[in-house]
Parts: sequence; C-alpha cells; structure tokens
Amino acid sequence: MTNTGLSADTQAILTFESNKKSTGTAFLFWFFLGGFGGHRFYLERTGSAVTQLILAILGWLTIWFVVGLIFLVPLGIWLLIDAFSLSGMVQSYNNALMTRLNAQQPGPAPISTVDELAKYAALRDSGAITAEEYDVQKRRLIGEAPLSGAPAEIAATA
Repeated sequence: MTNTGLSADTQAILTFESNKKSTGTAFLFWFFLGGFGGHRFYLERTGSAVTQLILAILGWLTIWFVVGLIFLVPLGIWLLIDAFSLSGMVQSYNNALMTRLNAQQPGPAPISTVDELAKYAALRDSGAITAEEYDVQKRRLIGEAPLSGAPAEIAATA
C-alpha cells in the first residue's frame, strides 16, 4: 500500500471496501450469466467458471444431436446448487480478501534506541526514575556492561 497519510488499518479498510464482492451483484450475474459462469468469474473462481462456460458452449452446440443434454443437464444442476451456495461463496471471498489484507500489514514498528533513551530521559526528568536507573537503562540500550556499583535490583531489570 502506498503512504497516503492514512494509517495502515484505514488503508486496509478502504482497500477491503473497494474490493469486496456484493451478494446482490453475484446473484444478478448468476441469474443473467450463470449458464456461462458469470457469477464465478465475478468471484474470481476462474477454473470452475471456465468449466461452466465450456459445458454451456458444448451443450448448446450439440443440442441438435441430443448429445447436448449430456452437458446441459449437469450444468443446470450445478447452477441450481450455486443458487443456494452463492451467499457462502461471496462471504468466503470477502473473508479471504480480509485475510490477505491483514497479512500485508506491517507489524508494529520497532522502537529505536534513540526513542527509548528519550523516553527514559523524560522519565528521569519527571522524577519517575532516578538518575542511576536511567544510567542502567542507557547502558543496557547501548550494549555496555552495567556499572559494578549499580544496585542489584536495577541491574536485574536490564
């Protein structure tokens, strides 16, 4: 995702809202283009959509030889089953979309050493920690060994 000044969560929500599939639209595709797999193309189930398209083409091309019924009857049954399972297919697509978007979000940014030192300095300046506690944390952050005179409980937190 591009940096547009929006938080990663907001970008994910906007991307989801613009890419999610509608159950109403899926049913319209099923009703008008179902015999050609239109509803399955809409839900990006391309493999089964192409299969439905091939069954429809072969069925209508060979209907005059009665062989076409071998293709059209299973297609009709399949479309009837799709009518009852279409809502679940849309929900499944939208859930997979949300999972993909959540996987793309970066984790929390690591706190830099400078930021942590600034945080401990602010705590020291406010009186929440002592100067000795600040020094112990500063040495821990920059990788130096604690002073031998540091209190044991302070050195143990490092």
